[in-house]
Amino acid sequence: MKKRMKKSPRKLRLLDKILCLEGEWSADIRSEESVKPLLEILQRRGEIKYIYRRCGTRGEFAYYLQQKKYYRDCQIVYLSFHGARGKLKISPHEVITLPEIADLAHGAFKNKLVYFGSCKTLRAVDEQLKDFLKKTGAAAVAGYTKDVGWIESSAFELLFLYWAAYYKKPAYLLRKLASRYSRLQRLMGFRYFTGRGPRGR
Repeated sequence: MKKRMKKSPRKLRLLDKILCLEGEWSADIRSEESVKPLLEILQRRGEIKYIYRRCGTRGEFAYYLQQKKYYRDCQIVYLSFHGARGKLKISPHEVITLPEIADLAHGAFKNKLVYFGSCKTLRAVDEQLKDFLKKTGAAAVAGYTKDVGWIESSAFELLFLYWAAYYKKPAYLLRKLASRYSRLQRLMGFRYFTGRGPRGR
């Protein structure tokens, strides 16, 4: 009987590295809600490497963005926070807008895909998103235009991060998402936006 050959693991590419900043989901400091287990799943499979930090204040958020020398090779920035239209909620008591995030970025997002894992942030008007891309030099922004549930959004983000790491070209990524998860995308109002405008519609 022939032995089955084991598949050699896919080598990590530049795009396989993720910087994740996560906010405080609750005023209760005993809360253990976190997206970190999603990143651990991908890393343990050998799909990605990641840098993860928790932010409870605007100052912490700004500080981690300033540490560019440690994440230059991270091509995906995953911002996991509560959100509102055109905003992130760093904590239950502190909100930051897209223009303010762009001001703090100082090149942190240049040529990177910025994924807003937050409710309604991508419901911002097109001009706001264009300004954000222009000011930060980000390759694209993606996220939700609706309120999203924890389990559904976690499932989608696990899938999105996997395919975003696998496909370098937005057209290939969006085609894959549309062919497999279109219903989930519609449920959450998923949006992908580049300098050319909204993609994947």
